[in-house]
Amino acid sequence: MNIKVILTILIGAVLIAAGCSKATTTTTTKTAANSNASVAKVGEKKTLPAAKVVPVPANWIAMADEQKGYGFKVPEGTSHKTENSDGMDVFMATTPEPSSVAVFVMAFKDKSLTKDDLLQFASKFLEGMEEKNIKIGDLMELSDDYSVATISSVDAKGKTTKGKVLVATDVSDNYVMLLGTPEAEYKENEKIIDEIWGSFTMRSGGASGSS
Repeated sequence: MNIKVILTILIGAVLIAAGCSKATTTTTTKTAANSNASVAKVGEKKTLPAAKVVPVPANWIAMADEQKGYGFKVPEGTSHKTENSDGMDVFMATTPEPSSVAVFVMAFKDKSLTKDDLLQFASKFLEGMEEKNIKIGDLMELSDDYSVATISSVDAKGKTTKGKVLVATDVSDNYVMLLGTPEAEYKENEKIIDEIWGSFTMRSGGASGSS
């Protein structure tokens, strides 16, 4: 079964919100944020009044799928579940209020794909969830293993979501992490978004063997 067919099945499962959680708490090692480029360079930066920034939670827990070989951290109290079909998994989560950041992680094997291919995959995933006007900003290559970019889309009701997309790959395993929040709340939540994707790690060591 090819990726397009699997993706169609998974998107359908996501939309009906079925399935159960299998992520567990664990510790992580070297992360996406420890790559060559810094978080501060990603996207346009504008200073917000302190009162408008959602505080970064003090307590975080680690989520990991040892079978798929990845892990990352989320604020304590984050709700989550997973879907899977024919070798591809989708992890879905929402951070607790006041941030309410949506998180999706897709994990699958395909040694032929590049990080640019994974960006296209992310776009197709959003299209499958009936998102329109999908815009991906300039891709920042953090290392041979990781790249990150800003992303935005508009749903059927005209609501714009803005966030970031992290793509990661090793020799055969591929990972796409999408993080989003209502556009009007993006700047307030950006620090939390950066903390989440910056904690992502691949257990295999990545294409470079050192992630």
